[in-house]
Amino acid sequence: MKIESVSLSLPSWKLTNEEVVDLIRHHSKPVFHGNLEKTLKKINFILGKTGAETRYWLDRGKNEKPIDHIIKATEESLKKANLEKDDIDLLVYVGVGRGVIEPGDSYFVAKKLGMTKVRCFDVIDACMSWASTIQLIDSLFKTEFYKRAMIINGEFIVHGGALFKNYALKNDKQLEYTFPSYTVGEGATCTILSPNEPKDFKFHFSSRSDLANLCTIPLPEYEDYCEIINETPNNGAMYFTSYGHQMHQLGSNELEKLFKTLSINKNDIDVVFTHASSKSEWHKCAESVGISDKVYHIYQKTGNLISASIPSAMSLALDENKLKRSDRVLSWVGSAGMSFSVIDFTF
Repeated sequence: MKIESVSLSLPSWKLTNEEVVDLIRHHSKPVFHGNLEKTLKKINFILGKTGAETRYWLDRGKNEKPIDHIIKATEESLKKANLEKDDIDLLVYVGVGRGVIEPGDSYFVAKKLGMTKVRCFDVIDACMSWASTIQLIDSLFKTEFYKRAMIINGEFIVHGGALFKNYALKNDKQLEYTFPSYTVGEGATCTILSPNEPKDFKFHFSSRSDLANLCTIPLPEYEDYCEIINETPNNGAMYFTSYGHQMHQLGSNELEKLFKTLSINKNDIDVVFTHASSKSEWHKCAESVGISDKVYHIYQKTGNLISASIPSAMSLALDENKLKRSDRVLSWVGSAGMSFSVIDFTF
């Protein structure tokens, strides 16, 4: 399987850590119980410690919409691959940001693009969605039924989505399961794949479902379906809850173990792309297995782009000539679920 092209479209509103803290101050003042300024200083300190500097959000004042960036990324990816829309016979929409639960965003993206006959479906697997879909498409290509596939991410969940309620903090204790909200950026990506050479993708996945309650966006009747979520405090139905520090602490051992399943000489690795959840935590994880010099970080620039992290990093690395054809690449992801993956391939 070959990645023919990958493109990223970032929205126009660029925010610094200080601007994020100011937004939290503005929305928390009416409801916060305790010393708000002390909590804000803590947030600013932790943001800096994770390596966060900026992130990009939709500018609603300019009437920016997710679909605009989805279409832009898709058209750019088609152009890079020298393909027409009708050349794509499989379209998969992935990620957390979405407009519908049924039938799936893939159908509405295809409709907007005028791709009326393309096979459509969605994959929902939190920050692992892109990686899971890469494995799925690789398997589907082996049926020889599909010739070209497109993976589309539209991660726009800050304004009017699952995150912005969390900018109105009620107390300092809430920070334990709310802080990751302040690291999230927005963006759209499109990845186009074909069953062409090289055919060397190797997939390594593992799961820890006992940790599923650590990162969630529950639906309104979640109590009847997901009793485990009630074991820990959360921000409520339709809002983001994430015990980010705990996830990194518990997940690092799983990621290291998974990396060690690879039969690869570290010197043969050209570049490593990780889930952009924290620059400092991923650096420590990479350092523990001796590949910290191989990691291309985007978190400091884009924030956490959720399931779009890997394709976004690839697109930016291509722009900076940090990723080239024939490079040996690793995709390394830890996600809600919890799930973990390492994908080894030639670009």
